Amino acid sequence: MTPKGQGFSGLHGFVAAGIAAALLGACSAAQPPRYHTLMPATPASAPGVASGAGLAWEVLPVVIPMQVDQPQWVVRTADGSLALLEQERWIAPLGDEIRAAVSERITRLLGSPAASAEPGKRWRIQIDVQRFDSTPGREARLEATWTLRSGADSAAMLSCRGEFVQPLETGGYLPLAKGHQEGVAKLGDAIGAALKALAAGQHPACVE
Repeated sequence: MTPKGQGFSGLHGFVAAGIAAALLGACSAAQPPRYHTLMPATPASAPGVASGAGLAWEVLPVVIPMQVDQPQWVVRTADGSLALLEQERWIAPLGDEIRAAVSERITRLLGSPAASAEPGKRWRIQIDVQRFDSTPGREARLEATWTLRSGADSAAMLSCRGEFVQPLETGGYLPLAKGHQEGVAKLGDAIGAALKALAAGQHPACVE
């Protein structure tokens, strides 16, 4: 028998303790977010190119669609709709990730950008992403325009549009992240090759 005056309070305390335990269990069972990057695992290197001895260039802040400008991944589902994945995230804002990965790729080809205090002698690279589609088990798609200018106010020396699509043979999010890394690397290669040709006085064609 429950002591007089303690039945309700004892039961209330037991229920409250049970609820608290359940909440703590749910919190401990929740998986932490997994973070991804577009940067390769190995740092950039350009054998035979002295650091700072090459061209003066910079990649400007990258413009990306608002739909994918989220910390969480935005993926396309089988029915064509979009889903926001709370557990899969970029380690930095997507525009910053693309900018850093493209800069790393150009550094592989041309070496580190030379320091220059004269903006008119610095190549400026503008990237405008139209599509950044993530379809698990199908493809990682990057569509972007990019422009090269020699100086802040000069007319575009070259303006191109590229589509970089990486088919995915398996599902899951790690292959998808790898596919996007490869697509951004190809974008960086195309920009780097064009910049190298322009700096040498050549007239490169747009290459996807």
